[in-house]
Amino acid sequence: MRPRTLLLFAVVVLLGAVVAMAPALATAAEVKLEVNENCVEPDWPCWATPGSSQPAFKTTVASSGTVTFVDQKTAANIAWTGTAPTCEPSVPVAPTAPKTGWEGKCTFATSGAYNFESSTLFNDGYENYTKYEIAVAGTPTDATTAASAETQTEAMLNGSIKPEGNTVGYRFEYEGPGVTGKQLTPLETLSAADFASHSVSAPVTGLQPGMTYHFLLVATYEGKTVAGATTQTFTTHAVTAPTATTLAAEGLKETEATLKGTVNPGGEATEYSFEYGTDTHYGQKTATATLSVSGGNQGVSATLKGLTPGTEYHFRLVAKNKQGPAEGLDHSFKTTSPAAKEPTKESPAKEPSSTPTPTPTPGPISPEPEIAPLVSPLVEGSLKLTGPRHGSSVRGSVEVSKSGAGGRLEIDLIANGASLAKARHKKSTSTVVGRLVRSSLYAGKVSFSISSNANAKSALRRHRKLALTVKLTLTPTHGTAVTITRSVVLHS
Repeated sequence: MRPRTLLLFAVVVLLGAVVAMAPALATAAEVKLEVNENCVEPDWPCWATPGSSQPAFKTTVASSGTVTFVDQKTAANIAWTGTAPTCEPSVPVAPTAPKTGWEGKCTFATSGAYNFESSTLFNDGYENYTKYEIAVAGTPTDATTAASAETQTEAMLNGSIKPEGNTVGYRFEYEGPGVTGKQLTPLETLSAADFASHSVSAPVTGLQPGMTYHFLLVATYEGKTVAGATTQTFTTHAVTAPTATTLAAEGLKETEATLKGTVNPGGEATEYSFEYGTDTHYGQKTATATLSVSGGNQGVSATLKGLTPGTEYHFRLVAKNKQGPAEGLDHSFKTTSPAAKEPTKESPAKEPSSTPTPTPTPGPISPEPEIAPLVSPLVEGSLKLTGPRHGSSVRGSVEVSKSGAGGRLEIDLIANGASLAKARHKKSTSTVVGRLVRSSLYAGKVSFSISSNANAKSALRRHRKLALTVKLTLTPTHGTAVTITRSVVLHS
């Protein structure tokens, strides 16, 4: 801490509380603040983050708690902005003029954020220690709200919490068919300890189709349970026939291709395969595979080998469970043709001649033919990410050049594995958390919107922000694939 600030800061004694840049985990009934002193007396510890010499700007006291203000050396007063507490007459509250040698208490009867300023404290335009906040903690409240995103086997449990200046932990309690007793979701901590209402949620899986479940938000603070939440119910979707969606083929080679699609099993074990052939009668199919019970879409694929080069093929995804069959739409692809070989020319044998060969007369040198510059499939500098950046989706656009027309565009959202994990020791590996594929592109502007998956959404709610890398790869029908990356930060 610089010497020039020694008589220009605020110092407090906290009775039984830990003070940090965020509100303390345990609130104090009384806080003592000495105006215009700066840790110069051993009995007055700094109002600072533990291990730091920098003053903090915020502390927390319990509802109906008090703050004792003391000034011993430099004339000062207290200017409350917004809601003001009840202060003793000895406290010079603006517009009362600054004075020195005073002491007095301010009492905070109701919970909320109280802000005060002192014009005599330090502010050089870079470091500003003239503005402070006292958070008066009240009693948190919570509410269980309707579930969402129900499938045959999954659901998202929702609720809301008003922490009232406290650090609040929460989890959901649920019960129903196939659940042994009452189950609890993992314990989470609300990231904010303010006075606003915050939505919270947690996913549950392994449920049974067509069944009703009960759930309750359970929030706790300082070893006490928050009151206010009431039980809610939801019903999972009933078992249905599957759905099958055929997607564009990938990995096209002379004799190979990978067929892609998605299957929603409809809450029951489901078989699937790909039908393929040189026309829409197909005639061939891949080996049958089975998906386990699930209520959501699952990606499937199969790689074909031994195909004929330069040939167009048709294919579709088919699925079936006890409730009935499903067929995806017809798609087609064309295997690549073998590269053309340059013909080999043999020089004819020359007849011996007794006639001397005349010396050729040098002529003008022909210029080298111009080589057309290579044009990138993606127009350089055309990638734009548009707002808003609040939410779990990434939106933007990119320009496709004529050389990229007819190609395939893959857009991936990539997150650092450590930012998705709850445990700090998680390794920093890259994880794809969202994907979009566009085939048979036209030249011009291509707009896109990609939603993050459930794991990324959960991390975003937990950390309030999430750094992602947007990776675009355009593979043209002829030429080399080109990749563009861009960083973006999402906020909840």
